[in-house]
Amino acid sequence: MSYDKCRRARGGAGLSALAAALLLAACGGGGGGEPPSPPPPPPPPPPVTDPVGIDKALLRQQVEVFVAEQRAKIEPINCSQSQTGPCEQLKDIRFSQGQALPVKLRADQTILLIDDGIGHAATLRYRSRMLGYYRVSESSGLVEPHDPVIPSTPRWGAELLRAIDGFQYRDASGQQRPSFVPADWLRALRPLLSGHRDFAMVDRVPHGNMVLAQLVEANPQAGFVVLDPIPINTVMQAHRASACAKDWAALELGVRQMAQSLNTVLQRHGVDYVNLSGGLDTSNLPDSWAALACGSALSAGDAQGLIMAFRPLYSALFESPGVLGVQAAGVMLSPTSHPLEVLPLANRVRVSLFHPATAQLPADGVTGAQRPAVLEPNADDRRWIDVFISTGMMDGNFPPRVNAAPPLITDSVYGLDLGPLFHATTSWLAPQALNRLIHLKQQLAPTMAPEAPLDAALIQRMKDALTPMGCSWAPEDGGRCKLQDPAWHRQQELFRQGWLSADWRWE
Repeated sequence: MSYDKCRRARGGAGLSALAAALLLAACGGGGGGEPPSPPPPPPPPPPVTDPVGIDKALLRQQVEVFVAEQRAKIEPINCSQSQTGPCEQLKDIRFSQGQALPVKLRADQTILLIDDGIGHAATLRYRSRMLGYYRVSESSGLVEPHDPVIPSTPRWGAELLRAIDGFQYRDASGQQRPSFVPADWLRALRPLLSGHRDFAMVDRVPHGNMVLAQLVEANPQAGFVVLDPIPINTVMQAHRASACAKDWAALELGVRQMAQSLNTVLQRHGVDYVNLSGGLDTSNLPDSWAALACGSALSAGDAQGLIMAFRPLYSALFESPGVLGVQAAGVMLSPTSHPLEVLPLANRVRVSLFHPATAQLPADGVTGAQRPAVLEPNADDRRWIDVFISTGMMDGNFPPRVNAAPPLITDSVYGLDLGPLFHATTSWLAPQALNRLIHLKQQLAPTMAPEAPLDAALIQRMKDALTPMGCSWAPEDGGRCKLQDPAWHRQQELFRQGWLSADWRWE
């Protein structure tokens, strides 16, 4: 299965058990028996005080009071009997009605998330962390501001999510300030938003929400700029005449203009990181071409020309100074099938996955000449892959058994729970790699200015630290240790900053 098809598959409860099992197998799942459970992972180092001035124990007490109050308020609500008061349907809630709160964010952790279907979560649950929302215009082909709209939401639901997003920490003197609240602290509310109260229909969670749900929780001070949807098909529609004429030079000129407008967005918001879940390859190109209704077929040479016309977009994302990006890697990579994916772009990290079973990698992944006893579904692509991230999965069943410290994700739209990933796709592991890179920056430059921007030297140091030298068992890796398990070692800001304790376990 093409990785773009894996990217487009919907996550969450909307998949039947059979469909999810097939997706798991097609996108990298494997079979296996019942291996013994590994011992618990080592505890992370003592937490730091980020953000300065918040007593997390006191904050948690305040959150517990809030949760109890909300439960008492929501439990009696039955909107099947009334459409007034808390059940009033608020119409057309717009992204532009909210605003980001810079006091909650770090200037050196701004992420451009390129994906689809993020509008609901960005407009209500995480609005205070959204710096901008954009799309590519089908008429101009340029990146422009977008204003997502939620057509209808019950008042009680909107008030709940806005209250969580704007939660105020009160210090001992009574002073207040907005604060991040971990999803794990809110899990007592999650059962209330099910059945007839599931107003966001989480059984239809779009792809982008599955990515946001990993990044927004693991990096409590990160701000987000959203480009929704991935712009490739939109750009082709905007320049349909050139595409249908197979005038790849004219199409590339249109892509270049779009990339320039995207660069303006990167600079406007001071973007530091990019997360991209999709791309172009010869396996998914027929779908994009068919949508243009050009009335002609693509030859192999045509496909190469069309794909390479998007080189300026990749340059904007993965060669812009001061910006480091991750991309979910394809499968069965080659210069012919994935000409843009195999390019060695300086500021890009291509991410694939492996299943650890019972293997336990060291914190730096260095294993010398010893090949770890893990399952690598996409190992044939390793010459093109920069890092393989552990799924935490111990078998290929559905739902799979996972180890004691798997990659974590919230319940997406609502952000009221925290648990393991249960699907194995490169799209789901790319944000885990980005979480680790953000964590690495704090380790590599602890004495620098707290919010110093990335530069070329630091980006290279981060990439080198992500996959250090010291593994000789795979000649294609050039000595680098490409298998990494940051979840097992709690290598993310959520744990480094002490929002969750060292002995925290998902249940």
